[in-house]
Formats: sequence, C-alpha cells, structure tokens
Amino acid sequence: MQKKFKEKYNESCIRIFTLYKLLYEDKAYYKDVMKIFTEDENDKEHVTLNKYLNTLKVFGIKVKKENHKFVMLNNSFGLNFDVDDVKSVNIFEHAAQFLPNGKTKNNMEAFIQMMFSRFDDKTNELYTTINSTTNSDFSFYFSDLREQIEKCESMCQGDLNIEIKYLHKGQTYKNYAKAKQVIYDNKNAYLQIYKLDDSQLLNVLIPNILYLEQSSGKVNPMEIVPTVTYKISGRLAKAYTLKETEYVSETCEDGSKIIVNKNEPTDQILQRLIRYRNECVILTPNTLKNKMIDMINDTLKHYE
Repeated sequence: MQKKFKEKYNESCIRIFTLYKLLYEDKAYYKDVMKIFTEDENDKEHVTLNKYLNTLKVFGIKVKKENHKFVMLNNSFGLNFDVDDVKSVNIFEHAAQFLPNGKTKNNMEAFIQMMFSRFDDKTNELYTTINSTTNSDFSFYFSDLREQIEKCESMCQGDLNIEIKYLHKGQTYKNYAKAKQVIYDNKNAYLQIYKLDDSQLLNVLIPNILYLEQSSGKVNPMEIVPTVTYKISGRLAKAYTLKETEYVSETCEDGSKIIVNKNEPTDQILQRLIRYRNECVILTPNTLKNKMIDMINDTLKHYE
C-alpha cells in the first residue's frame, strides 16, 4: 500500500512540474495541457486539471485561460524591476525589431520573452504603463544630448514662436515654427516642430539643430496642425494596422476605409503612403495631394 502511494505521489509531482514548465515557457496550450492528464483518467480530465491548477494556487501561482491557452499571471521567482530596468528591457525589445532574421535576433527575442515571464505583478504594471504611452521616454538613453534636449523641452512649454536653423537631408533650413514635443525612439531624439510658413509638421534630429531661440509674438490660436485623410482599399484595407495618430472615420460597402491621420510629419506620411501604390488615395488636404503628385512625376522622369 505504501509503494502504490509513493508511485501515485511521484506521478503527481511529474505532472505538476510538466504543467509548470509549459506555463513558464508560455506554451501551455489547452490541448497540450490536457495530454498531461488523459493517460489514466480520461473521464475525469477536467476535474483532474482543476485539482492541479488549485495546487499551483497554493504555491501562489495565478493562472488564467485565454484563447485556448493557459497563461501564468505571476511567477514564483519573479523579478521586481524598477522603472529604469523596465525601460532598458523596452529598448532591447525595440532593438530586436530592427535586427535581420537569424540566430542573433532569435536569441534576443528568446531572452526578452524569458524576462517577460519573470516579471512580477508590479513590474508588469510598469511595463504596461510605459508601453501605453504614444511616446516612450528614452531621454536617459541620450545623456550626451542632455543640454540640447532640456532646451528643446523648455521651448515646448510655452506658446511662443521659435526661430530654428537645422540640417535636413543634407541642406540647411531656417524656419519660424512652434515647438510641439520632444520625441524619442531607440536610435534618435527629435524635436517636432510645426512650421508656420507651410503649416506642416517636421521631426528635426536634435543633433542637427544649429540654432534655436524664441522669437517674439504669440502663436495664433487659430493655427492648427493639418489633418490628413486618405482612402485605402483592397488587401491593404484588410491588413492595415492603424498608427498611433490615426483612426477609421468610415468603412465603405466595398470594404475600403477612410483613415484620418493627425500629427504625422508631412515628409514621413508621404514616404509611407506612396508605398501603398494604387490601394491608397489622399483625399485632403489638396496641398498634400499635389506634393504626392510631384513625387510620382519626379519618379516617372527617371523612366522616360
């Protein structure tokens, strides 16, 4: 009798650790989990599974089921990261997206997933908060630009116009503008400006700013950032992922969609939309439509 008890006890331990391993690796799909419990107790598999899930709860491990998969909500040896730690992981996550497919990228993504699996509840909340913002603060990553960044941030605080001289695509420009915000990504820091002469947004690399001072006069409250609307159709409409500055204003009967875009710099949105070819048509404003036509005509000249 004692021998049978030990055998059953050992089998239960193996099952619980097998289940825990799948949860830890984020591979606890329902069909795979059920295979652990169907060898001898086919008629009681659901009851058996609940028993083992309750066992995990005793050890403080929370599990929920979503999309045919069991997910571990916390870890018995979780890492309690502070804000800077989570931002560092966030930089790794963004950097991995730019790596070419291969061993290095796979290893980095596996490392990041391992880090995620060890986040405790507090760290998960920090990660969610940081990634829910439209502009993650990577300023600590640009310590060599600290003085320039602080000056740009101060220019964004008031409603005064600025005078700015900067390098852009190999040429020097001078504009009167409104400083909107400082933007970071994992590679660069930018000052986003609203140019008063042509009512367009532009992201200027902070290291490329040659001169930046406030100019006299308040910004006209009637000045608004131009809104771009465009129509997408076909496969693009089905697969398109909205950007942070966009929303769908209308879905047509044929499946095409009207997209409203705000706060994306003019040169950036033109370069992006031209790649969609005949599945994308700019509706407003007319100035942007004309610039798109000029870009297309300039391209066609190379094939004449």
